[in-house]
Amino acid sequence: MTSRLLASVLPALLALPVLAQDRITMTDGTVVENVRVTAFDVRNIKYTKGGAAEQASTDKVAKVELGKFKETFARGLRDPGVLLTQARETIADKNPLLAQFAFVNAASQFFDNDQPAEAVAALEEMQKAVPEAGLLPEVYRQKFEYYMGLPNGQNNAAQVAKKYAADALSGAWPNGFGIEAEFYAVLSEKVAVKEFQAKLRGIIGKAGGINPVVNNRANVELANSLRETKDFDGATKLYEEIVKKDVVDESARAGALLGLGKITFEQAGAADKDAFKKALLMFLRVRLETKDAWPSLQAEALYYAIQAADKWRGPEAGLIMGRCRNTLVGQFPGSEWAERAKAGR
Repeated sequence: MTSRLLASVLPALLALPVLAQDRITMTDGTVVENVRVTAFDVRNIKYTKGGAAEQASTDKVAKVELGKFKETFARGLRDPGVLLTQARETIADKNPLLAQFAFVNAASQFFDNDQPAEAVAALEEMQKAVPEAGLLPEVYRQKFEYYMGLPNGQNNAAQVAKKYAADALSGAWPNGFGIEAEFYAVLSEKVAVKEFQAKLRGIIGKAGGINPVVNNRANVELANSLRETKDFDGATKLYEEIVKKDVVDESARAGALLGLGKITFEQAGAADKDAFKKALLMFLRVRLETKDAWPSLQAEALYYAIQAADKWRGPEAGLIMGRCRNTLVGQFPGSEWAERAKAGR
């Protein structure tokens, strides 16, 4: 009887649809898998795991991957225009959870395609359609990153940081977002070096127990400033601490690898081929190991990889230079680094 019962029930069980599972990565590196996200706004993410309802503050969330996203938006995964249309349809179907991810993904694709006006419009449309979206900080992040990557975009970036801070304060958003906005403001300000470094140390102190992502990135920016003022030992120590961490966001790791490569490159003697090769490998690691890092970091690493390969002049140096230049100009055409490469600087 038992075997007959199993034989009759098993096909029915196998025929049941498998529910797509969601995945949440926290800012401290913790990964919460096999969950179902039920709500995601600028204050909290709510999900169920094993039948139990749980939630976390949104400023503790680094990344959310919805299992249904690729299936739902398959037509638009490589076409931001189509994806934007699907996002609007999803809003009409009263599914703001999925829609916000479609809007933000479309904006990312537009930025990658060097269509900044369309990207900004997609982000602003998402903000109007889902005013309390969990991905709302992405509106400020993507705009800020775009402007900071432009040769003369610092003033616009500063305005984005100011608006981020004002909205985070007036909306009583979780503390981590206010600290991130303050960090962006420091990056976009034009102040003396010592003041800049002091402000970064202040951000590092504030972010330490609240926003590990901002803490890591602020340490990288401090290391960059130390490097530029020739404190190579201090800069190297900070960069290496970031690279050695088991859990760190890709933009911080990319910045640290880029910084270490620059130190090696800048300190190399004219005939020190080994040093230039070491710098080259460090720049290439940015491309190979941190593919989700900010585009401006990837573009800068490709530019310096070209410079290092040219100084190294080892086997396949010409091939490496050509590939890096093609990738730089092809994938980051609007960046200052692509302009430098095209100008032969």
